[in-house]
Amino acid sequence: MGESLALAAAFGWVGSSVFLERASKETGTLAVNLIRLVIAMLFLGVITYVKRGLVLPLDVTKESFKFLSISGLFGLFLGDFFLYKSYIKIGPRITLLVMTFSPIAVSILSFFILGEKIEGFKVLGMLLTIIGIAIVILKKKNDKEFSKVGFIYALLAMLGESLGIVFTRLGSIDYDSFATIQVRTIPAILAFIVYISLKKEWSNIKEGILNKKGMIYIVLGTIVATLGVTALVEAMKYANVGIVSTLAATSPILIIPISIIFFKEKVSILEGIGALISFVGITIFFIL
Repeated sequence: MGESLALAAAFGWVGSSVFLERASKETGTLAVNLIRLVIAMLFLGVITYVKRGLVLPLDVTKESFKFLSISGLFGLFLGDFFLYKSYIKIGPRITLLVMTFSPIAVSILSFFILGEKIEGFKVLGMLLTIIGIAIVILKKKNDKEFSKVGFIYALLAMLGESLGIVFTRLGSIDYDSFATIQVRTIPAILAFIVYISLKKEWSNIKEGILNKKGMIYIVLGTIVATLGVTALVEAMKYANVGIVSTLAATSPILIIPISIIFFKEKVSILEGIGALISFVGITIFFIL
C-alpha cells in the first residue's frame, strides 16, 4: 500500500509539473507559489468538510501542529522558494539532478530523527532508482551556465524538501492526511505573504490572478499536486520514509511516456536505459 501510494504521488507531481510550468510562464513563479497554496487550502477545505465535518484542521494536537508547521516552512516555503531560484540560475536539468538525492537525505535524516532503518535489498532498490533518474536528467539538454550560487540554491531546495518530508511523518502518524496538508500549508502561506510584502510584489500577484489562462493552469496543477502530496503523506503511514521518498522521486521517469505521446518528444537510448534501471529499482521494493 505504501509503495503504491508513493508512486501515485509521483504521477501526481508529473501532472502538476506540466500545468504549473505553463502557469509560471503566464503569471510568474512567485504568483504561482502563493496562489496555488491558497487554492489548495480551499480545495482541501471542501474535502475535509465532506470527510470530517471540519473546514479547517481545528482538531490538530499541539505536537502535530508544531511538527507540521516546521514541515510546511521547510518544504512548502523554503524548499519551493530555493527550487525556483535554482531553476533560474542553473536550469532544471542540474536542479533536478540535485533533487534526486533527496531520498538519500531523507533516509539519513529519518535514521537520526525517526530511528528508522532500511533493509539491504531496499537500499539496493533505492540506489538503482536514483541512478536511473540521474541518467535520464543528465541526458536533458541545458543551456544555462553552471553557477555555484545556483548549485547552493538547489542543495537548499533539496534539504528543505527532505526536512519537510521527515517532519511531516512526525506530525501525521495519527492524523488525517488531507488535514495534515492543510496544517502544512498555513505557515507556508503566511511566510509567502510576509516575503511578498517585504519585496513589494503584490502588483505582480494581482496580474497573475487576472491572467485567466494562467489561473486555469494553476487550478489544475494545484488539484493534481494536492492529491499527490496527500498520497505521499498517506504512504508514509504504511512504508519507510526513505523508500516512499525514493518512489515519489520517480517523476522524471514517469514523464517520459507523457512527453512521447502528448509533446511528441524523442527519447534517446540512454534515457530508455535510465528508465529501465529505475524500473528495476522500483520492482525490488514491491517483490522483495
